[in-house]
Parts: sequence; C-alpha cells; structure tokens
Amino acid sequence: MTKQPSTQTDKYRELLLSWCEYLLKMQITREDDEYFGGFRCESCEHIHGRADNAIFPLVYTYFLTDDERFLDGAKRLLSFRRLLTHEDGSVQNDFGSQWKGITVFSAINLYKTLKHFGKKLPADLHRELENIFAASACWVHENVKLGFKANINYYCAACAVNAMYGEYFNSPKYTSQARELLAYCMGNFTADGLITGEGQPHDFHTEKGCAPIDIGYDIEESLPCLTDAAVILGDKDVLSKLCVYIRKALDFMLLDGGWDNSFGVRNNKWTYYGSRTSDGCIGAFTELGRIEPVFFEAAERTFEILRACTSDGALYGGPQYKENGQPPCVHHTFCHAAALADALCRGLSEHERISLPCDSDRLDFKYYPELDTYKIYAGPWTAAVTAYDYSTYTYPRGAAHASGGALSMLYHRGMGAVIAGSVYEYKPTEIYNMQLPQNVEHRTLIPRCEYEKNGIKYATCLDGGAKVNVTKDADSVCVSVRAKFCSVEEKRAEDPDLIAGFEYIFSPNGVKMTVQINRPDAEIYFVLPVIKDTATPVTDSKYICRDIFFLVGGFAAKEYTFSLDKKITIYLGGTDNE
Repeated sequence: MTKQPSTQTDKYRELLLSWCEYLLKMQITREDDEYFGGFRCESCEHIHGRADNAIFPLVYTYFLTDDERFLDGAKRLLSFRRLLTHEDGSVQNDFGSQWKGITVFSAINLYKTLKHFGKKLPADLHRELENIFAASACWVHENVKLGFKANINYYCAACAVNAMYGEYFNSPKYTSQARELLAYCMGNFTADGLITGEGQPHDFHTEKGCAPIDIGYDIEESLPCLTDAAVILGDKDVLSKLCVYIRKALDFMLLDGGWDNSFGVRNNKWTYYGSRTSDGCIGAFTELGRIEPVFFEAAERTFEILRACTSDGALYGGPQYKENGQPPCVHHTFCHAAALADALCRGLSEHERISLPCDSDRLDFKYYPELDTYKIYAGPWTAAVTAYDYSTYTYPRGAAHASGGALSMLYHRGMGAVIAGSVYEYKPTEIYNMQLPQNVEHRTLIPRCEYEKNGIKYATCLDGGAKVNVTKDADSVCVSVRAKFCSVEEKRAEDPDLIAGFEYIFSPNGVKMTVQINRPDAEIYFVLPVIKDTATPVTDSKYICRDIFFLVGGFAAKEYTFSLDKKITIYLGGTDNE
C-alpha cells in the first residue's frame, strides 16, 4: 500500500479505522473468558456469533497501520469462531441458534482476507485461514444449493462462495455450481430491478401479484454477492444485467444515502442504511463504478450515511439512536466494516459528483406491481404509498410491514426523512439479531387510522387488500386510498363495513392529506408520526401530541393523534394558499 491515497480513500480509511478501534475496544481479551475473542455488545445481552466477519477488516487495518493490535484482534476472532464451528465445517449463527446458513458469509470474508493478504500473513495463520475457508466452502457446496430451505440472499451468497472456492483452489466442480446458482438467482429479478425470494418459496405471488421482496436485504446482501460471483466468473453479460437492475433499484435510495425500505417484507430489521445483519453495498458499488460512474456516486452516498450514523467509532442502527439514548449494537459495526474494507481493497479513485434519481426535480409517479407500491415525486418531495400484501411466517409475531395504502415514506430534499414507517409492532422475531428499545416511548412510525376493541388494535396500515389510485395533473400527484381496519394476528377486517378514506396531494410546495371514515366516530383515530425537527403539520383540526421513538429506521417523532368524528385536513411543508 505505497500508492499515495486519494482524499476519498483517506476518508474511507479513517472511518474504517475508527470502526476497527471500536471493535478492539469491545473485544473480549481475557483468555479465561468462555467467549474469548468475541465482542461485547452495548445494546444486547448476548454475544453475537457472526463476529468473525470482522477478521477481514481487522487484517486490512493491520496492513494499513502496521499496528499488531489489529492482527491480534483477528487471531482472537479465529479462537472465538472455533466455539461456533461444527466438524462439518459449518458455523452456527449464535450460541442460542443452530442455524448454519450464515456459513456463507463467514466463507466470503475468509476468502477476501486470503485473496488480498493471505501470502503476506504469517505462514501458520495463512494455512489456518485456508483450511477453514475450504471447510466452510465445502459445507456450502454440499448444502446451500437448489432446494435448500432459505431465502434468496443465501442462494446469492452461496453462488459467490462457490465461485470463490473455484477460483482459489481451481475447482471446476465449484465453478460449475456457482454458474448454476447465478443463473437461478438472475432469474428472480423483476423488470423493475428488484430480486424476489426474501420469503419462501422464492417464486410465490399473492392474489395481487406481490412477491417476497426486501430492499435492505436485496441491496446490502444479495446484489453484492451476485456482483462478487459475476466478477470472479468473468461473466460480463451478468455484470451488464446487474448494472441495469441495480441502476433501477437506485430509485429506492434517498438523497442522504438511506434506503426506502418502509414496506420491505423483512423491514423489522431495517436500519435506514440497509439491514441489521448484512455487510452492505459499498463494496459492490465501488466495483460497478468502474463500469458506470453512477455507482461511484451511490457508493459515496452510502459512505455519507454510514459516517452520519457513526459516533465514537460505533455504527448505530439509525440516524437518531444516540441522541435518543439507544446504544449501538456491535453487529452493525463488524458487518459493515467488512464491506468498507472490501471497497478499499477494490481501489477508490476521485470522481465528479453526479446526480442520482433521488436528486431529480420532477412531478411524476412510478408503480411497482410486485410491491403494490407507488413512488411519488413532486419537486423536493419523494414519497412511497404502499398496499403491499405479502407476509411471511413471522407476520403473526409482529413483523407486519406497512400496508393499507399508508404513506410509509415521505422525504424532503432539505429536511430529510419526514415520515418513515416500517412495522406496526416491534417484536424480536429474530431474538439474536434485533436489539430492544431502552427508556423511550417506543411506537410505530406508520401513519394510520386505528381503534381498539377488546384489547386488540385494528389499523388500516395492516390491510393488504387496500385499494390505491394515483393520478397526475400539471401541478400535483393525487393519491386516493380506501382501506379497512385489520389486526396483526388476522389480516381480515374486524368490521368489513368500516372504511377509511385517505387523499394525499403532492406538489412541489408541500403535501396535503385528507382523512375520513364512512362512519364518523370519536373513538377512531388518525395517527400521524412526523420525524422531529422536520415539517410541522398545519391543520384546523384538534389533536394530541406526544414524543415517540422507533428502533426500525431509527427516528424520534412527534406523534399527532386526531379523532375521526369528522373529516380532517393536514398540510405538511405548505398550505393550500401556496
């Protein structure tokens, strides 16, 4: 690493160094500790099993700084990894979870460590890394293949692992399986550039035609793995197709580098910049930037949001975690450190800043039938209105993504995210992968109408059968919604004759929303959570207001509650006189 680093490289390295210093600070270094080599977590009461993902960034930082502390940290992680490794070469997710699918991610990071630094490492360490990479890749090759019961992200990762092993050990058998998995995964893309399969079966479609899709997992896990595989296999045709698909997927990137995953089927793990347990997209964007400069810009936006969510070396799960007293989960840091090291190893170069779809000043909308979701564009405003009805097995346990024609995302170029919905109820459906709130009024950020009966809440944002209609004229985009009231436990309406009507009018000056129900009732409410220090609702209707916070997305909000005994009208960012 003798080449004079660019300014861009300097700031990427600075962020990675701060993360790796934090990881060393959190590492368990007492050899008599049963979890020696793992990381303590400030937010969780358990030790996260996938910590070995940090071997790659720690080794990178060692060669960057010549500081033995980082190499020692990587060696300790190998000791920790042995605690979770089975005789067949697989690694289990956590001490309380027997899931072995995550062996794919361990193998990927071991390969990248070997590829970039293997021959520079001490011979015994080099040999150990090769042996455990080979054992892990062998398990992946024998198990994570067509028919394996897992979401599409594991298939994409297994594709990369087979390609990596095939290249490293010159194995045609592994390379052949990589090509088979690559063909399968590429067949799961929609015309809009979204990969389906974040649910099982991968090709399932609802009555509406919605498919299992999650923006966070797609962008931060599946697409980077497919990029790795295509590069190793030298498949220029697939790389070209990936550029097309990912360029389309950039419609879901927000101006500040966050991702609109307000409706994703797994958005109970949404972190605004991606997903809780994924490595991230910055490495893949850096690779694809050599083909199309727009991806260098996407990498830069990604870097900016990661840096904005970092404090004292720790990557927090959202932009407003720290100021609202929520500690950082170490999982975010050790996973995303791997992606940032990947970007640096691929090589960065200065480039001119260019526009992304989120920068355009247009008045338009786009419909995604596979999500039953509309993206709305009105000057400085970007919005999502969703009636996405796909649900996974976790739905009854609270992982109920926004639906019902909810205004799940509202973003303003100057204010940032104004509305950021996600799940209606927050429950740790993955108890080792989701942190718990601390000392806040923890409530959903989905705008909705709701009421309570016999201790059960019924809300419009849970109605997968909601009807949405969107029109555009010369000055605005108008969205009309009709939704029923459903519970988390059951998707059917408790009172099928009770209907809520929403109208959203988006213009460059602001957003006008009108809400009413067909049977006015003072005991039924419209709840509007607006992220703090952004827009202030303007209305003639009475409301009550309280401060809330939600871990998913990571925002504090003012929650405005209106009684629906009559029609209410609210303006955000403007009035009807503007």
